[in-house]
Amino acid sequence: MELSEDNDIGEAYTEERISEELERYRNIVLSACSSLGNLQPISVSDQKLRRIRNERTLLNVGGKQMEYVPSEDCLSSLKDIKRYIQMDEQGEGKLVLEWLGNWNVLESDIIPIFTHNSKKLMAAAKLKNGGSEWDHDIALKTAMLCVELFVFTTWSMDSEPEDVKAKFIRILRSYKRAFANSEAVSSLLSVAVMFARKPANTEKEAMLIKGILYVFRNILAIPDPFVSPSSSGIAQIESHDMLISVLDKELAIDFFLTLASSASHNRYRDLRPTLLDIVYFIFYRVPASALFEQPRVWFKTNSNGTRHGRHNDFGGVYAVSTGEGTIMPVFSAKEVLEPFANLFKKRNKVRKPRGAEDGPVDQQWRTVTTACIPILRRIAATFIESCFNPFVGALFEDLKTTTTVVNDIMPRLLYMSAYFVDISLANPEIELGCTCVLVQTHVFGQIMRNTSTYIELKRWADLEPAMYCIQQILFALGRMRDTKLDSLSEYVLSNLFYDGDALDLFVKLCRVYKPTRNTRAFLEQVARLTESFLVTLKAYAQSKAGLLVKKRVRKRPSKKNDDARDDSNADDKEHVAAESEEQRMASGDEDNGETGSAVEANSEGNSSDGDTSSEEQLVERAFDFGKYELAFAVSDVVKTYSHLLAPPSCIENVYPMLYRIAVTAQRPQLFFKKDIMLRLLILFDGRFSYPHRTETLDLASWIFRQYMTVITSPSLRNHYKAEELGNKLAIECMLTFLKGSRLGTSIEPVITRHIIDLLASEDQDGDHQEKESEADTSNSGNSKGKQADVDIEQRGPSTFGAGPFAQPEGRAYDFDDINDFDFDDAFNT
Repeated sequence: MELSEDNDIGEAYTEERISEELERYRNIVLSACSSLGNLQPISVSDQKLRRIRNERTLLNVGGKQMEYVPSEDCLSSLKDIKRYIQMDEQGEGKLVLEWLGNWNVLESDIIPIFTHNSKKLMAAAKLKNGGSEWDHDIALKTAMLCVELFVFTTWSMDSEPEDVKAKFIRILRSYKRAFANSEAVSSLLSVAVMFARKPANTEKEAMLIKGILYVFRNILAIPDPFVSPSSSGIAQIESHDMLISVLDKELAIDFFLTLASSASHNRYRDLRPTLLDIVYFIFYRVPASALFEQPRVWFKTNSNGTRHGRHNDFGGVYAVSTGEGTIMPVFSAKEVLEPFANLFKKRNKVRKPRGAEDGPVDQQWRTVTTACIPILRRIAATFIESCFNPFVGALFEDLKTTTTVVNDIMPRLLYMSAYFVDISLANPEIELGCTCVLVQTHVFGQIMRNTSTYIELKRWADLEPAMYCIQQILFALGRMRDTKLDSLSEYVLSNLFYDGDALDLFVKLCRVYKPTRNTRAFLEQVARLTESFLVTLKAYAQSKAGLLVKKRVRKRPSKKNDDARDDSNADDKEHVAAESEEQRMASGDEDNGETGSAVEANSEGNSSDGDTSSEEQLVERAFDFGKYELAFAVSDVVKTYSHLLAPPSCIENVYPMLYRIAVTAQRPQLFFKKDIMLRLLILFDGRFSYPHRTETLDLASWIFRQYMTVITSPSLRNHYKAEELGNKLAIECMLTFLKGSRLGTSIEPVITRHIIDLLASEDQDGDHQEKESEADTSNSGNSKGKQADVDIEQRGPSTFGAGPFAQPEGRAYDFDDINDFDFDDAFNT
């Protein structure tokens, strides 16, 4: 039936009518809240006051002792409020919850009512006959309704729209401060402990214990307003640390740990996920390094590390082209690199990953108060020593039996497991066996399978804690070598490295990063995990002779003609394939085919004569670590790792991979792309300080020397598909620096000038090649010949050392760091 504005039904839905109905509904809810109870003054002696405090709910209001007295209709009013909240869930806006928050019903009524009835339950439990059964039943029902309302009112609003979240965050934080009270925590804890001590619980009692744990989980999950640690003059609101202190004082933390240590019993099976959330939110936003005396500094700005040269005090203006048609004045030659850094900052702001805030782990650490750190240390140590193995093992068993491929519990379990392993490895007093449940074969295999599933389903937020967990497991396995747990470590590592799919998994991880979908923290975790895996694999492979790997291979259908089945033809094809692979590796065109296999096939049992099917089969192959490293020497990996160079971060894990690709695999041409070379320039910025700075700058200088050799020759530039930077001044400054520095000279060059003769096309005549070779070997700007003139015209007049950037005669630069190089001196010479 359609409603029109002309009839009475249509007029009933005007805005004025809706406002009247909402006001009437609001008054009904307010009436139910007003019928819960009230405060009454009490005047007794101090001795009697201390005695009745354990029996009644007393509040200090304006310096006067007031007693909260529930009304006769308290139970009915609680039922009405619960019904109104449930009705409110069917609509939008959550009006009832908003009204309850604005009226402070939870703080002024519901908490005192629960405290009053909890004391009744405790008093009845102390009596031999249990008191009146009717009174006990009423107190239990009232307490259960209060707990249900606690759960409803403190439930997270993360799944709600942004306007609803912003409206309720103030209310939720007021609830958190209300529960950061010893009496409220003690009342909740006393009821939960009373029923948990019983050998068996009724359904209502079990639901009451579970509901109380929900309340603790919800209030711990309410975030404090974040204030940057570097901010000054802003008061930190640390209600979370205050709540943890109250929970520890009232022994609620010990109750949680006791349940976690007994989590392997079927009685507490339903409580395991909630306990996991409680433990997670206790350590919410607290880095593992804050709990031991080894702070980790991944990146810092060095404002005083730049050498101040005498020419820095003199003025000078230089015109710098940004490559986009813009000419900008620069007053110091060192500032040539700064436009690149600014460009990267702008690009990072534009290309913000979608859903960067979503995920099981909050990446923004918080500042922990000094009084709270010892409490967290004690909780962590107790959990690792008494609860980790039974609790984590029971959760993995539960998830193993679930039918869903992906769930929300697994990522948080992986993060918390890795978190406590990280703490245990940093504390030598904790035995390695306290966390050995993670290195059991079935658990580790479950973690690896979930990691592979996250990659296939592109669940990047879930993949990050999985990588963190695998990294910590590898650290633990390495620590177990040459100890009483050496046999366990040997067994797990042998199974891990025997699985070819596991080896391929780490190569995939280095190729999945995209700036538009993944965060920088995700990329740093990829770098840390990959380097940890390669170090562990290399050490294990060197300690074992004849290491084998089980690999999935697809049978190739054989040709029908007799020549394809001839052994000699097969050998020729293998020789041709090997030559093609070498040419492809030398040219850097790895995108046209898959990377080389990391293992060599055994000669026995791998033939498939006459088989035309393409089914997969498992074969054993001899493992070659050097060949496996070549699987990482591809452009996708170089591009991925280059994002960690601007600004430099996680360099202790980035440098080994870049060295592995450029020097070990002899593929510096993979870096000869504009964006990658610009990111390498950021490494020379003196404002940044990072680990392995000398080694990293030496490698970057070596890459730039190879790049200069290629970019100044059209033949090499076309062969290696090198891209120009688009800023001649930056190239000139870098070339001048390389001429006067020893950086990059300790490594044997892969690309040299004489390689032009080998790579020249067949259609070039001998005169052209001879002139080009003569121009290259002369290493000056005055070379003769047509090709040399073309090269010089493309490179600029000062590329080979002529012009204002040439090294002064009789002067040799000897620098180990670009900070020691005075660009102004080079400009003013």
